[in-house]
Amino acid sequence: MNSKADVIAVSSEKLVYPQDKSRYFGSVKKDKLRLVFSFYSPDGNEIAMPIASLSAYLKRDFPWVEVLLEPVLILRDAEKYSPENYAKTIKAMNADVIAFSVMSPHWYPMEPYFEEIKKLMPDLPIVIGGYQAMLSQEQTIENPNVDYICVGDGEYAIGNVVEHLRGSKDGPADGLWEKLVDGDVYKTEPHQIGDLQALPFPDYDVFSKEDGFKDVNSSIFGPKGKLVLPVMTGRGCPYRCTYCCNTPILEGWRSKKEFLRKYDAEDMVTELERLRDEYGVGYFEFWDELFLSNLKFVRAFFEIYKERIGLPFSINSRVEVMNEEFCKTAADAGCHTIWFGIESGDEEYRAKMLGRKMKNQQVIDAADNCKKAGINRLTFNIVGAPLETADNMRETLKLNQRIAPEHFFFFPYIPLRGTPLYNIAKEEGLLSENKKNLHYLSAANDKQFTLNMKERPELLTAHEYNEICMEMLAFQEANNRLSYSDSESEENGETAAATVEDKSFTLTEAEPAAAENVPEQAAQMPPGAKEDTGFVKNIINFFGR
Repeated sequence: MNSKADVIAVSSEKLVYPQDKSRYFGSVKKDKLRLVFSFYSPDGNEIAMPIASLSAYLKRDFPWVEVLLEPVLILRDAEKYSPENYAKTIKAMNADVIAFSVMSPHWYPMEPYFEEIKKLMPDLPIVIGGYQAMLSQEQTIENPNVDYICVGDGEYAIGNVVEHLRGSKDGPADGLWEKLVDGDVYKTEPHQIGDLQALPFPDYDVFSKEDGFKDVNSSIFGPKGKLVLPVMTGRGCPYRCTYCCNTPILEGWRSKKEFLRKYDAEDMVTELERLRDEYGVGYFEFWDELFLSNLKFVRAFFEIYKERIGLPFSINSRVEVMNEEFCKTAADAGCHTIWFGIESGDEEYRAKMLGRKMKNQQVIDAADNCKKAGINRLTFNIVGAPLETADNMRETLKLNQRIAPEHFFFFPYIPLRGTPLYNIAKEEGLLSENKKNLHYLSAANDKQFTLNMKERPELLTAHEYNEICMEMLAFQEANNRLSYSDSESEENGETAAATVEDKSFTLTEAEPAAAENVPEQAAQMPPGAKEDTGFVKNIINFFGR
């Protein structure tokens, strides 16, 4: 009998939870529940910030949960981390539940891992979180090997799922979808952590190795031989770029509290002091979706950071706000590098298709302002997007050649479900049936770039695409000039330079709320993007006083 016909409505909005049809409710009878976190890690040096936050939350509020970490290091050792061998590793860990944080580009490469785990351990519950679960709920829960998916902020959900497995919480595991024994799916609403102050700061210890953090470095720049630690000062981005996972998530949060959330500046700096002193951090990377999402925070943070931390750092920004005053203020606080998205060198394509309504001259001016302030520039660029032409792609390279950033970074467009640009690709019949997605690092290493869209010979062929990507790769390899010198190396007349070969880089996918925090943008673009309002203007006014 269909479970949906069995349940009784408590109200018009929520159905009674069919607890008897839950496969895993109360299934863990041990005093200690063992949970394994996992994620797709190119070479094992990365720190996954979502897992760091979830681990901290569990350790604080659920001390009876033992937290373990076993990432999939497929690029480091393909045989050792094959799906079959990885499943054997998880079995040897005697886990009670395994939770994967999955970015959308990594979904297809990760599916064989879920299958092998279920073959070897059919009773081990598999939980999927991350952007994949939030953007593509139906696709994710339909995988026969997936038992739960997290559809909102993960802290609340992971707490509920461990209580659910212990049987210590009546009803469903809130903030998740659960696959029942009859195949039906019980759905709950996504939960949002409205106040980040209610959460502990992320747990970095879960990523420590036998040598501590010596081999952990998530940066392609920063000081060589020193720990570069990723941190986040908040969550959320107010923009609506058509290709970004942030856009559909923002829409989903409209009925929730605040989409843009920041830690208190004083508390944040106090935590950075602790990290610096406890771990010997030499450099901070701020991985916020948009560091400049709150002006009050930025003002206070820069001032306190300059006084109390004294370490170089990197941030992400937008060219629209990178005037001379802003760049000088950031440099004075210790900013070493600013990342900013160009995405396409063709103004019209960038505005209409990508939702980035900025002029090339703004890009050039922003890059020049950074250079004057002594700040390195790292540009993000997308190639092979829907309806992009070979000429569009060459304009992207030309613009980067003009500004000569210290590091040029490009990656193949990957269609993310739920985004406006994905919908355009679908409507145009451009979505490829090939499920294999190459990791952007793999593409560069193998010098083989795969067009993720179907060919449009009149616009762009796969051969042209690969040819232009190779030109971009040559430019990238020849012009990686990001470097860092500390006082010791300067005394010795040496510069400690970081190169792509030295370190790996993970792009965190990787996407409005109130008044001064909320811009909405679009040009003449597809549905889902809106024009900039007062947010950019407010930032310019603040830093250009």
